[in-house]
Amino acid sequence: MSRNEMINEDQLIENLARKIVDMKMDSVAIFLLESFGPMGRLWSQIALLYLQPLLILLGSYGNYLLKILEDPVKVEKLIKRIEELRS
Repeated sequence: MSRNEMINEDQLIENLARKIVDMKMDSVAIFLLESFGPMGRLWSQIALLYLQPLLILLGSYGNYLLKILEDPVKVEKLIKRIEELRS
């Protein structure tokens, strides 16, 4: 992974976390993200089918969320950032 991709990824997590907190969806988002656990890739595909109405609310961030869900490390970063922002 290049440095630019990492910067963009960190910025993406930051923007997504802010959007979730601004929409007052932080508790629901943390609950759902915690439930993904080690099966991230599988759950991201299931989310594509079943969470599509919620992802639409996030606009373009919904697609980015699916990419984040595939990687447990990214999911944990997102959860931590949401928790920091809502405090």
